[in-house]
Amino acid sequence: MTSCTSNQLFTVTSETISQLHKSHLAVVDNFIPNNLADTLVQDAEDLFEQGKVTQHYFSFGGKLLKKPNVKCILRSLYNIDFAKLRVGLVWRGRKLYDSERKLKLDTNIPPAIKLQINAGGGSFPLHYDNPGPPNKRSLTCIVYLNPNWTEGDGGEIVLWPFLDKPMVIPPLHRRAVLFYSDCILHKVLPSNKRRMCFTMWCNGKNVNAKQDVMLSKDHLQFASYDEAQLFFSSSPLQRVISRAVYSEEYIESLLLCLVTSDDKKGTESGIEEDKNYELTKQHESNVMAITTKLRPLIEEFRRRKNAYVQPS
Repeated sequence: MTSCTSNQLFTVTSETISQLHKSHLAVVDNFIPNNLADTLVQDAEDLFEQGKVTQHYFSFGGKLLKKPNVKCILRSLYNIDFAKLRVGLVWRGRKLYDSERKLKLDTNIPPAIKLQINAGGGSFPLHYDNPGPPNKRSLTCIVYLNPNWTEGDGGEIVLWPFLDKPMVIPPLHRRAVLFYSDCILHKVLPSNKRRMCFTMWCNGKNVNAKQDVMLSKDHLQFASYDEAQLFFSSSPLQRVISRAVYSEEYIESLLLCLVTSDDKKGTESGIEEDKNYELTKQHESNVMAITTKLRPLIEEFRRRKNAYVQPS
């Protein structure tokens, strides 16, 4: 974990870049100055009160599903609603930092940006920010705006490097979490209080090339399972098998994110039991299709995954 000085704006050090190359993720505290963070918090609160932050939906099995207690506003960098944020997100010629070449970012295309507000109880299921073509996301950068966050408030992001120990990261004010969009499985734990952040997605120049999307027999010529683990841990091809390897974790997080705070009190305002059943069966069908073709590999990877303590 690194920290920027108060007068820096979106500065990523060589240490951060090295960490991204090595682990595909990095955490940077004090990523934006205090005055900018305060302005963004106020702007976000104003947008929320004005009703400009709308209900968030996500796609599963070709359907759009409502995500209770999660609202967002998504705009391109040049079309963002609140002017002060646009001024704050100075990309110096559409650059996040001066080292975009080292991270192979496409700075000809401005990043997408999303302001997200969890009103309490909202969470996100396990997913990759770049699940495959035609998505071009290469780098995800989440910046948190929670000046009063304390332990117990929830809303932590869980980064789950493939077959490695998951990392539970609190959404501390001015903290940035950066990771490769096609190599880091992650989820967000339920928020007990309002939680705010904005996310920027930078496109890449060589994202979702054929060798990173199509798993072939040539990819599976491993001398050992250790060699296979090393390969998939650093390759976007992990996306092809991750749902089977993390089957229980996927469906648990999916059903959890569809539960409202009212559901926990025993009301009937949330998702119906038959919808739960439908989603579960569809998930199991997808997992079976993968496992049938790669059973020895999937079973060994599941065993290795279970060697680590899983977060709640």
